[in-house]
Amino acid sequence: MSIRSTAQRLKASWYQRQLSRPEYTSMFAPATDKQWVAIDCEMTGLNAKKNHLLSVAAIHINGSVIDTAEGLHLICRPPVMPTKDTIIIHGLRPIDVEQGLSYEQMLASLLPFIGNRPIVGFFPQLDMSFLNPLVKAYMGTPLPNPVIDIRHLYNRYSGNRTQGVAHQAQQLTAICNELGIPELGAHDAYNDALMTAMAFLHLTP
Repeated sequence: MSIRSTAQRLKASWYQRQLSRPEYTSMFAPATDKQWVAIDCEMTGLNAKKNHLLSVAAIHINGSVIDTAEGLHLICRPPVMPTKDTIIIHGLRPIDVEQGLSYEQMLASLLPFIGNRPIVGFFPQLDMSFLNPLVKAYMGTPLPNPVIDIRHLYNRYSGNRTQGVAHQAQQLTAICNELGIPELGAHDAYNDALMTAMAFLHLTP
């Protein structure tokens, strides 16, 4: 067993001891081979300390199949409504989110869907910075799942190095264009999760 995998196992074990909702114990089980979940979030901004989560999309990847029939797209009700400046980016207006799910309701649907699958995302560290504080408040621990950043897979594939993520959707679109994946429309959580899933399958042997 490698040093990295040992560290991951110890971290997961520590997280499990902090778990306050035993119904999520299965999230700590070893991942099933060839099963992942692509995730994308839309937020009111990029600063998790002052901005808020607006929507989350998640799609299962089973082997070489993207299961769009069972995908999730959850609209949340944030504590502060979106402003005109951010509506231009994500397209979610106050009328769209004021009837959305509470964060607890969102997590009650999202966490069983994620299960013990590794999470696939484009710059997923940003999404996790918004999700994990909510998850920790809800079940006592952050998400224990391994996280895969398709930027790193693309770097290995292309031999290049991504030096910044100032424009996330444009970066994702650029990767998809290089891989021949159709653009589905940026700054929509479900579309971005689907493009991420397609890119992942292109980049995974």
